[in-house]
Amino acid sequence: MLVIRPVNRNDLDDLFRLARLAGRGMTTLPADKKVLAQHIAVAEDSFSRVMGDRDDYFLLVMEDTQCNKVVGTSAVYARTGNRQAFYAYRIMPVTHYSHSLDRELRSSLLHLTNDYTDSSEVGTLFLDPEYRGNGHWLSRSRYMLMAQYPQRFAADVIAELRGWLDDKDESPFWNAIGAHFFGMSYDDADRLCGQGSNQFITELMPKYPIYTNMLSESAINALGTPHKATRRAMELLLAEGFVYENLIDIFDGGPLVRARIDQLKSVKAARQARVTISNLQQESPVLLANCSLADFRLVFQPAGFAAGSVSVTAEVAAALGLNEGEQIMMIGVPS
Repeated sequence: MLVIRPVNRNDLDDLFRLARLAGRGMTTLPADKKVLAQHIAVAEDSFSRVMGDRDDYFLLVMEDTQCNKVVGTSAVYARTGNRQAFYAYRIMPVTHYSHSLDRELRSSLLHLTNDYTDSSEVGTLFLDPEYRGNGHWLSRSRYMLMAQYPQRFAADVIAELRGWLDDKDESPFWNAIGAHFFGMSYDDADRLCGQGSNQFITELMPKYPIYTNMLSESAINALGTPHKATRRAMELLLAEGFVYENLIDIFDGGPLVRARIDQLKSVKAARQARVTISNLQQESPVLLANCSLADFRLVFQPAGFAAGSVSVTAEVAAALGLNEGEQIMMIGVPS
């Protein structure tokens, strides 16, 4: 059975394996054991805290319990820009008109902004390719946390997606802008951000707007275009209720999207009931979770529904750590 749960220090080797599979540009899942161990420590503290903290980082993992292997990751950050400003570029249209020539020229400007500072953020969504087909509920597991513990998160939630890389695995957007101002490679800048050190952005990033018609055609085409590996993630976010507002990542030009937490499809659909244990036949799978933060467990399994109760098998109840009559949270209940 596949079960989603909080990360723990015993997952380090599996997490490192997934980071290497994820490849370049996944800043929040760096292939660096020391950094990953730090991320795990922060997540363990966050899940164990009774009261919320602005530094909370909830890193979930999907475990294949048959082989005791972590095969996916998904995370929520309580606040962006808590200790260092959260920067993005806003794409803004601009029109110039010459009366003497009777000519109109249209372009766009990239404005450096921290509009999304103090939002919550979902990210670190990655699934082992051998487990394709489970990404939709791995992604939605984060919204179950939000539905159960809304006080731990901001009213707005955002998501960053990896930007477009060309056939040579190069970032056209980085080559057009970042490479000229940071004095380092894209990989070095990405590695520093993965370690949580982005002060250099404040110090080195150009503060004035940039005309997009000064960029290469490939860089312009990369604006707001997700990496091919994150297209599905983008589709899931938009289906959930996120909206692209012309904000992009300052490194690779990948899209940023935003939503109100209380308007997310999964959060609005979340329901709580008491669990009953029985044998089930021909039931459709739904998202099911216990009501514990420290021992959070979530599965995508068949369930039966009656007034005020949810029926699951003994195996599912055990996977969630639930006994007969205890509270269960679910998403995907028939209306």
